[in-house]
Amino acid sequence: NMAKSTIPLTPCDSRQLATHGYDQDTKTLAIQFKQKNGTTHPYHYQNVSQDQYDAFCKAESLGHHFNTTFKNNPAHPFIKMVPDEEKEAA
Repeated sequence: NMAKSTIPLTPCDSRQLATHGYDQDTKTLAIQFKQKNGTTHPYHYQNVSQDQYDAFCKAESLGHHFNTTFKNNPAHPFIKMVPDEEKEAA
């Protein structure tokens, strides 16, 4: 049962990240990564506090901050979100 991303995503100025968003109720950071032909599906990183998200938003380099704080961090496991149209086709 694949979840659907309901977190609004904001475009950001980053070489690596296309968009980001945050849901305070579930403490979830949502990220879309840039790739050659557009963006990836949203990835939802778990256990992210409001303070951590605020620090991420204020970071000089969002990509660097993301890589050092959330990427490959067992404290912040991620879920790859899949759009509805792909779920039905699967």
